[in-house]
Amino acid sequence: MKNEKMMQDREMKEEILRNSHNELENLSSCFSKLRDVMADDLENIPLNLSTFNLKELVKHCIEKQIFPNNREIDVKIDFENDEFEITADKMHIANILYNLLENAVKYSEGQAVIRIACRSAGDKYRLEVEDNGLGISETERNYVFDRFFRSASVTGKNIPGIGLGLFYVRLLVRAHKGDVSLLSALGKGSTFIMEIPKKQ
Repeated sequence: MKNEKMMQDREMKEEILRNSHNELENLSSCFSKLRDVMADDLENIPLNLSTFNLKELVKHCIEKQIFPNNREIDVKIDFENDEFEITADKMHIANILYNLLENAVKYSEGQAVIRIACRSAGDKYRLEVEDNGLGISETERNYVFDRFFRSASVTGKNIPGIGLGLFYVRLLVRAHKGDVSLLSALGKGSTFIMEIPKKQ
């Protein structure tokens, strides 16, 4: 931005400002995540509530997610319709989606196929993120949302992580008075199911 010649190029200037804004949002998200994980207290997680379209947010998160260049990744969206208005913390819901998208790619081999589906369920939305990854054994399913838990199936695979992502997901879902559960089978992928109230 200190380069005056580049700043005179309107298109270049807009791209730089757009990228800077995105990176600041990412940095803000990281600080928010760190604060919430350290708190581990639902009452101390502030919710900055706004009303937005959940389907549009999902599309946005898919577009902004940084996927590895050397991987083939197929993300499908399955919503009943376009009427998915929700009152929630937009950044927190985005962070949930980013975490699950990242995990779906990180814990898969070959082509990653991800399906994000949403259905209306009374006063809640049922949001599902399904992948074709490594899956989780029956004995480990009860621990996946625990802080610092990592599955034995990833040992020796050189997959980065410290076991906070799913703990963070559950923390944010519960802060919205919702719940998260898991369907999975070793070697067959996982489906994370979140039920989040339409209004707080």
